[in-house]
Parts: sequence; structure tokens; C-alpha cells
Amino acid sequence: MKKIEFGVLLITALFFAYAVAHSTAQEMRLKNGETSEVNKLFGALVQSPQGEYLGTIADVVTGPEGRIAFAVLSYWVSDDTQMRVSVPFGALSCEKLNCLLNAGKEALVSAPAFVSEEDLSVPKTAEDIYRYFGVQPYWTEEEAEK
Repeated sequence: MKKIEFGVLLITALFFAYAVAHSTAQEMRLKNGETSEVNKLFGALVQSPQGEYLGTIADVVTGPEGRIAFAVLSYWVSDDTQMRVSVPFGALSCEKLNCLLNAGKEALVSAPAFVSEEDLSVPKTAEDIYRYFGVQPYWTEEEAEK
């Protein structure tokens, strides 16, 4: 009986720890305290410059300094297939719940699929995605200024 009680306590503790960590991560998206602005991005509609619907923002990925590096865009390729793509945050211009991406549907479909935040922490992978969307990685701009 004690094993069952211990198991239930352990599962409850792990679930609670996950919920707290996830909540804390959501609140710490930006170190400068602008979490409310980041939260407004979730679910924002993304369109091309020609006005075609591209998808919605499903998540954001920050760099080690707390700056938003990527928006994770979710879009449907068919009735039963949804894809996720990492888009450099600098490639988007957002106003309220609408964002404009400086690319069309073809570029989005051909873009590398989003796999994980860990993949985006590899500098070459992150830089390749930025360049694919025609944006210079912000961390290389800062190095050039030094």
C-alpha cells in the first residue's frame, strides 16, 4: 500500500513541478518584463505581403539573453496535416493579432520544419533559418558593431 501512495505522491509532485516550470517559462519569455506583449502573439494570424493566410503563431523561442529569436508558425498543408516552421522574429511585423511575414506560401512550405528549441540553439541552424527568410541574425549584427 505504501508503494502505491508513494507512486501517487511522486506523480503528483512531477506534474506540479512541470506545471510550475511551464508557467514560469511562459512568464520569463522576455527578461525586460514585457511578457504581456509576448502572450498577445500566441494565436496571432500571419499573412504574406500579398494578403494570403499563412498560419498562426503557436510559440516563440528566445535566445539566451531573453530576446525573441523565433516565432513558431503553425499552418495546415492539408485537412489532416499540420506543420510548424521556425520564422525569425525579425521577419515578422505584428500589429495587434495580425502579423505580416516577408515571405509567401511557397517559401513557407519549403522552409525547414520546426523540430525543437534545442535545434534552434545550434548557431549554424539558427543562422541558416534567418538567411532563408532573408534576415540577418541579430546576434551577428551585434558582433559586427563591436
